[in-house]
Amino acid sequence: MANDLFNRQLGRYAAVHRDMRNRATHFVGIPIIVFSLLLVLTLWRVQIGGREVSVSLIVAIVAVLGWLALDLGVGLAMAVAMALAWYAAEALAGALGTPSSVWTAFGALFVGGWILQFVGHYYEGRRPALADNIFQAFIGPMFLVADAMGEGPRVTRR
Repeated sequence: MANDLFNRQLGRYAAVHRDMRNRATHFVGIPIIVFSLLLVLTLWRVQIGGREVSVSLIVAIVAVLGWLALDLGVGLAMAVAMALAWYAAEALAGALGTPSSVWTAFGALFVGGWILQFVGHYYEGRRPALADNIFQAFIGPMFLVADAMGEGPRVTRR
């Protein structure tokens, strides 16, 4: 059920993620980066319909809606993953207790996740896909899920 845009973007992403070491670093690094963003966004709260919600929840919902628009099956899997990640981010933020502790955890996770990405691209010998198209940052998490579901583009792996 993938649309043409998703298929094209997934193909572009796959073209620079052929090395298995790169893919392995991405399977760890991308979820860490997404989680770190959800974590830090728990610090901001807004009122919607008389209820306080975190910006983290809003961003997660908007991302899932975008992923669902690109591919229903992968989008539904992304919805489950994002719900779990959002819940864990809210729980960790609560456990950390202070904004400075949340910022510290965010910094460590975000930087660590990106280090993994760059190590992977060192193995790949190619620069990250988002260097050419920032939309690839949105495709990256979907690529991982599609690949895990066996629905990713078929590429020759090194």
